[in-house]
Amino acid sequence: MSRSRLLYSLVLVLLVVIPFMASHAQKAMGKKVPVATEPEGDKETPPAAESKPLAPWQTLSGDGEPTTIRAVRFGASSRSPMSIVKRGNLAITEGDMVVGSYEHVMNAISKESVIRDPYLKWPKVDGKVVVPYKVHPSLPRQAQAALQQAIAEFNAKTCVRLIPQTREKDFVTVFFGQGCYSYVGNIHNGEQELSLGQGCEFKGTAVHELMHALGFYHEQSRPDRDQFITINFQNIGRGMESQFDVCRDCTTQDIPYEYASIMHYGAQAFTNNGRDTMVPKQRGARIAEPYDKPGLTALDVKKLHKLYQC
Repeated sequence: MSRSRLLYSLVLVLLVVIPFMASHAQKAMGKKVPVATEPEGDKETPPAAESKPLAPWQTLSGDGEPTTIRAVRFGASSRSPMSIVKRGNLAITEGDMVVGSYEHVMNAISKESVIRDPYLKWPKVDGKVVVPYKVHPSLPRQAQAALQQAIAEFNAKTCVRLIPQTREKDFVTVFFGQGCYSYVGNIHNGEQELSLGQGCEFKGTAVHELMHALGFYHEQSRPDRDQFITINFQNIGRGMESQFDVCRDCTTQDIPYEYASIMHYGAQAFTNNGRDTMVPKQRGARIAEPYDKPGLTALDVKKLHKLYQC
């Protein structure tokens, strides 16, 4: 065999043997042998999935069937129908307003007591409305961020000051509950819960629920609502019709009706078929869900200041 052929054969042997030996050496040391693959080109890492928005009026799995009671709201002098839904141990009306514990509400009904949805103001200190709050450890980062954005807006635009709770007896605890809900006003019972659950981690939703805690109802339940909104009852879910009852003798504070108010539900609130349940009578007007709104409007600020006289 010529010297050139011998060298060629030796090179071929080395090309086969050396990778084989290296592979076995890596396996012996517990290392994973990389497997060659065809290049696939540049790929972007998909963004983390965001929470799907949940409208405050949406029912949740586990919610009870709606029950209609007769109750007296703040600002009203007589009872009117109120549709409540059992969620956990709470009675909730209009999707996100807590009436009280379900057991208490039903016991009062059975005894023919008057069920009230009381409105109680938060105290003023040096001309500012002070609302102490706590953030429960269950609240995820996205909800905490939405809450802090909402708090910053109230503190910057209004006479309301949301402050971390220290020794105050009455305060709001914001936690990760079932859906979005709040008590209405200061219930003067120590801790009261405000839920920013799955799908509620948006600034607009947080502002909406904090407005409930400050004592406000929904814009679409105002006594002058029918001048501005057409209700399509054929599109409303069974048993939810009374969620659209207006409070006939409640005050409007002489502030104009506003489609853009953070307290106005979206056009498909309580829909049973995906079609609009509320249609604005003003041409070109749009009714968005709270989570789709940037926050307080000028009229929202005005009604808050007028209510608290600040």
